[in-house]
Amino acid sequence: MRRFAPLIPAGGRVLDLAAGAGRHARLLLDMGFMVEAVDREVVALLPLTGPRCTVRAIDLETGDAWPLGGGYQGIVVTNYLYRPLLPAIVAAVGEGGVLIYETFMLGNERFGRPRNPEFLLHPGELLDACVGLTVAAFEQGEVTAPRPAMMQRIAAINGAVGRLPYGRYSAASGRGARSGGAKLRSCCNDGTMRRASAMRPGSICAVTIPSRSPPSASTSPHGSTINEWP
Repeated sequence: MRRFAPLIPAGGRVLDLAAGAGRHARLLLDMGFMVEAVDREVVALLPLTGPRCTVRAIDLETGDAWPLGGGYQGIVVTNYLYRPLLPAIVAAVGEGGVLIYETFMLGNERFGRPRNPEFLLHPGELLDACVGLTVAAFEQGEVTAPRPAMMQRIAAINGAVGRLPYGRYSAASGRGARSGGAKLRSCCNDGTMRRASAMRPGSICAVTIPSRSPPSASTSPHGSTINEWP
C-alpha cells in the first residue's frame, strides 16, 4: 500500500475500508490525505478522529445498499473480502482515483486462516473486478513475510496511468529488493511485471489474466513467490 499510495491525488479523500486497528489510516493521514476509516468495530480507530479523519462504525455485510457514497480519490482494502461489495467498491472510485486492494487467495488454507473459500480470492479475481479501471500493478502468489500466505494484490486507477512510483521493487529494472527476509521473484502469472504504460485507460489487456484452475496443495498457482507489497 505504501508504494502505490502516491498515485492517489494529493490531499484527496481516501476510504480505508475494514480499517481494523488503523495502520493504513495513520499512514494515509501522515501522507496528508483526508481519511474516512470504516469498520464494524471502531474502538481502536476512535483516537484518529479529527479534522482530517472521520471514523464510521458500519456493518457492510447486512445486504443493504452501499452506504458510503462515491467519488473517492483513493480506496484502500486489505485482508478483507465480502464479494457482494466488489462492484460497489470499484464504482466508488472517483475520476482519477485509485483502488489499492490486497487480500488472501485460494491456496492460503495450507498456511492457516482464512481457510473458508468465501474469504479467499480466486486466481485473477481482482483483475475481473476492476474491469473499467486501468491496472497499474497486479500480483498474486505465495508470500513469505510477514508470514507465509497466498495473497493477491492490485492497484488500479479510474483514468490513465502516469509515472509509476518506484519503491523497494523497480518494475523497470526487474530487480527485487529484500524485505522481511524475502525477495520478490516474480509478479504477473508469467513471471513478469507489466508496465502500466502498455495499457489503455479502462483496459487490462497488458496483464495476462491467469488460469481459473485452483492452486495445488504444494505450490502457488503459477509456481511464483512474491514478497509483501511495500
